[in-house]
Order: sequence, then structure tokens, then C-alpha cells
Amino acid sequence: AHPTVRIAAHRLRSPAMLMRWVLLLAAAAHADDHIHASHADIELARDFRVDKHHKIIVSNIGDEDLAFYYLGNEGNNGMEAEEPTWDMSETLCAVLGPDEEAGRFVRFRDSFVVRSADMKWRVRFHIIPSRFIEQPYGITFSNPMVEGESIIELKHHADAPVVPFGPGGQSSRAIPHGHRLELRDDSGRPRVAVEVHLPDEDE
Repeated sequence: AHPTVRIAAHRLRSPAMLMRWVLLLAAAAHADDHIHASHADIELARDFRVDKHHKIIVSNIGDEDLAFYYLGNEGNNGMEAEEPTWDMSETLCAVLGPDEEAGRFVRFRDSFVVRSADMKWRVRFHIIPSRFIEQPYGITFSNPMVEGESIIELKHHADAPVVPFGPGGQSSRAIPHGHRLELRDDSGRPRVAVEVHLPDEDE
């Protein structure tokens, strides 16, 4: 609830003064809404940091083997910060054949990369908090294939247009629990799909 505001009647006799108070109260209400949204973000971020009960599912939807690696946690300032938290190591999570999938518990700002067996096709992604309560997860995909002109295509859902991003480019989406994002190569072939789940709500 908003705090009670008492204003002396004689201060509101001027129309200009009255309008000023109306604008101030409106601004206070907007700020309160913003704080509540921030509290929700903080609560979800705390879940990621402490409970670690959010899970990603990475699926090979193509016809070639893929390797799925965990790169580390980028921290609040990202890998380009002066003192990044990533130590440049990689952990192999799984080698996925066609139609195979792997799961991993995650936190916000965990970063991953998926590579084809010949290393020619690659995509990196990390998970960030979203401002939207109904779509709490943000996933940013990056195209690290800067040695060529390979395009990655992101399919958000069946009715949405494909979003292409070239070498060095990125594409981000906010998604709800269990929503599936699909990535294709520059010939339109499906490669990999990524989902984020909150097991307690999905079960």
C-alpha cells in the first residue's frame, strides 16, 4: 500500500500547484510498480543462485552429432569485464547424436556453447533474468563463427518469422518455463533446440 500523503488545503488553491501534486503522486505510484517488478526479478535470481533448481534441456534436432559445453558463469558484468568470473575453462556436458538431449541445472548468467562434430558450426548462449513475470528467462544466442559468413537462424515459435544473425551477432528472447527455441544453420537445416524448465512447476 502507498503511504498516506497529507497536503495542506491552502497549498492546493493554485491550479499549477494542484497539477504538480498530481504528477508527483503518479510518479510515486509508477516507482512503486517498478520496485515490485524488481523484487520479483531479485527473488527469481536468488532461486537461481541458491537453489539451482532451474534446468535447461538441449536437444539435437539435426542429423549430425553435436558437443554441448559449459563455459562458466559470466557474473553480473559479463565476460568482457575487467575481472571476469570465467576462467576460460570448458566442461563437456554431453555429446549428442541426432534426436538425443541432455539436461543441466543452471543459474542466471551461466554460459554454454554447442559445436558440430567438425567444429564448423557453433553457437554460444547464456541465460539472463527477464523483466517479464510471465517470461522470466532471457536467453541470448551469439554467433561466434567470425571466420566466415555463416548465418544462424532463430525460430521463436511456429508462427513467428525466423530471426537471422550473422558472425559476431546476437539474438535474445524472453521465454516462459518450458518454451522451446530452435536454431538452424544458414541452409535452414535444424541444428539444436534449447528449453528452460522449473521442474516443480513442470511436473
